[in-house]
Amino acid sequence: MRYFRILFLVLTIVNTLQSSAQDLYDAGVGSVSLQPGDESIALALAGYAGPWAGRFTLKWIEKGKAAEHPAITKSTEIPEKMRKAIDLNRFSKTTLYRDTVYGLSENGVIKRAVLKGKKPTWQSYTPLAGMKDFVVHNQYLYAATGSDTLWKASQHDLSAGWQRAGYYNGQIRKVNIKKLFLREDKLFAVSDTDSLFEAGKNTGKPQEESFARALAIKKDNKTVVMLCVDLCGFGYGFGNEIKKAIALKSGLPPEAILINASHTHFVPGTQAWLTWAPHNRLPDSNYLNKVVKPAITKAAEIALDHMTPSTIYFGRGTTEIGYNRSNAGSKIPYDDAVDVIRVVSLDGKNNAMMVLSGCHPVGGTGGIGHYTLSSNYPGYMRSILEKTIDGNTTALFMQGCAGDINPKDEPDITGMKLAVDALKVLNGNLNPLTGPITFSLDTMHVETSPMSKEKTIAFRQENLKSVPGMVAERNVAWADLMLQHYAKGTMPGSMPEYIHTVNIGNWKLVGLSREVVTEYSLAIKKIWPDKLVSVAGYCNDVSSYLPIDRHIRTGVYEGHDSYIWYGQPSSFPLNILDRVVDRIQSKNF
Repeated sequence: MRYFRILFLVLTIVNTLQSSAQDLYDAGVGSVSLQPGDESIALALAGYAGPWAGRFTLKWIEKGKAAEHPAITKSTEIPEKMRKAIDLNRFSKTTLYRDTVYGLSENGVIKRAVLKGKKPTWQSYTPLAGMKDFVVHNQYLYAATGSDTLWKASQHDLSAGWQRAGYYNGQIRKVNIKKLFLREDKLFAVSDTDSLFEAGKNTGKPQEESFARALAIKKDNKTVVMLCVDLCGFGYGFGNEIKKAIALKSGLPPEAILINASHTHFVPGTQAWLTWAPHNRLPDSNYLNKVVKPAITKAAEIALDHMTPSTIYFGRGTTEIGYNRSNAGSKIPYDDAVDVIRVVSLDGKNNAMMVLSGCHPVGGTGGIGHYTLSSNYPGYMRSILEKTIDGNTTALFMQGCAGDINPKDEPDITGMKLAVDALKVLNGNLNPLTGPITFSLDTMHVETSPMSKEKTIAFRQENLKSVPGMVAERNVAWADLMLQHYAKGTMPGSMPEYIHTVNIGNWKLVGLSREVVTEYSLAIKKIWPDKLVSVAGYCNDVSSYLPIDRHIRTGVYEGHDSYIWYGQPSSFPLNILDRVVDRIQSKNF
């Protein structure tokens, strides 16, 4: 009954808002799914490095006895003229993918050769012990060794070797794979008991679906697009590629486009983590290029193409969904603000509600949940808002300064609490936005303080003593990365911090890059105590944490270990908070 009372109040205030006189903007919203499909067989999830063996989307779906099913597929026939050019008798299995032939030799090594033009030259993949069978799917090879592990290798880098793509993790069905088939982009496996299994994906409830959502707002000759995407993170170069694609079609300058990651830890990785286990170091290129890039670009296009006259409002409330995880013995500091941007279209058909709050989407790690695709609490929040308000509202979530803020509850409870708190804001005193649109993107270069080459070598040697082991292997990988920088003369002398400012009338949004801790939001709002100011982290680039002196001095995760996980040369200087705040204040964008 409580939700029905809230619904009535919301509908009442919406009608009141629509009848009030104020500035009109053109606004549009777009939403495109980020769920992986058949373009990718098995994906490594982002966010958590443990278990070190990997968190994969793979699950096996039993289809019955293999003998009861027709042949799944046959290896692609190699044309006779191609067969004459090469000796295929030395292979136990051959298959043709586009213009490349792949063969499994008797000693268990996969070789490949391009059958085009001159005499083919064979290249060998890294040997994989116990190799039984393989298939080629898009940019990857998948292999079986008779165990419960599915292996994966890139077609672009043969030297990278084989990495896990799935295994029995105690939650999914255990399948010892002896044979692999492909049919219509789906992978099938035959087990050691001659049962047939289809490779599926662990997907959550409908409320957990991942999206790229865009809110486009125009006033006079200025347009801004804010993209809220269910990704754990992304690099600046990747974000720039998307901005350029949107700019090419829309004519907008890249600085008019802000991309914010929700930072859910339950979606496929979309950035390089070079100190992690091998399967996490690079994102799946099929998912990145066939799903993520097109989805984000399309969401922006939909929003821009469907802008209609609208009134826009800002409101602020509070929430208690999170606590400060890094300050021992205290749940503060914690910016508990819930900021709401409400877009009401005059036709009532293109409404939007963007909620900004800072809290890590990391709950829900129990059992199969740790291996399940999920937008986490932002998805639950969006679903509740869309069902509760008016049926014509698209809900967006923008992540705030969540770097050291963790949720108190499981994702469904956290999402419900945040939705209720956002609905309370709608029932409060909302501020109509009036005035022009401006935007800017500033880059602040902060010096690094890398470990010396000699100390890095010693650090590596000391950690080798504890290998195998997650932290030790990570430290060795980080040391190797730093030593490569020393060898090539590429050690970064600075780390960029991107400061993106969007002004929509009397509302100011400051978007910071990296995993920004809660103190930045509190400090930046103090610059303009009499203005409507929101602060978001995870914008345009998520390449490390942005801590403060407390984290660095005490050596907690945000100030120390995190930069090693991200493959950065060092943490930030102790005065980084003051420098960022001073930069924003002096620029006054």
